[in-house]
Amino acid sequence: MREIHLNGYIDDEIWYGDEITPASLHDELYPQDAQPGEDVRIILNSYGGSCNAATQMYDELKAYPGNVHIIVSGTAASAATVLAMAANRLEMTPGSLFMCHDPVMGAYGNEADLEQAMGILRACKNSIINMYCQRTWHSRDDVAAMMRATTWMDANAALQEGFIDAVMTEPAAGVTNAAFEHRVDPEDAKAKYQSWVDSHKPMRRSVRNEAPQAVPTELRTSASDLQGRLDRLKYTY
Repeated sequence: MREIHLNGYIDDEIWYGDEITPASLHDELYPQDAQPGEDVRIILNSYGGSCNAATQMYDELKAYPGNVHIIVSGTAASAATVLAMAANRLEMTPGSLFMCHDPVMGAYGNEADLEQAMGILRACKNSIINMYCQRTWHSRDDVAAMMRATTWMDANAALQEGFIDAVMTEPAAGVTNAAFEHRVDPEDAKAKYQSWVDSHKPMRRSVRNEAPQAVPTELRTSASDLQGRLDRLKYTY
């Protein structure tokens, strides 16, 4: 079984150098020297990122001809939990954390633009619920409520809720004894998650954590330029 380590921010392309992208995952799954369809074990540690990229990676893993065994070693939060749902077998080390929440995005514009952003968020959330419900026994309403509440789970709770298949009882190859025995503090993980997201997406403003700034009423750029910028906005999870 071949091992792949996914550690970093999930995004559609490389920005800061520590991203996990659909292209980089594809290259890891299909290296030139690997046997076609060889089973893989993925060691996952990520606070999340782009919902679009995570969904592409989910589809890539689902289509992979070999078995995909994912081990969460550290944290699987936000979009990282989406790609984790593609595993044939999903496990967590005893000290790891799992977090699901509602998707967020940055948006600006007129009333119609913001209504469109709301529609994108609702569609994104529904697509995530689709993937969660293929693994967990929870109803769609239950999963939606867990996401709305921003639910952090340790390994035992994630197992009880049906998101993972097992809590590891001994280290596997690629998971060091220190990592296996380490316990992630939930409050520390929450703080690091927010700090990490803020540092990687400086232009994104969370309505939960920051007050909106005044928007000038005069149009300083052309309508076509504004539309182009809106089109480039990426929703994240």
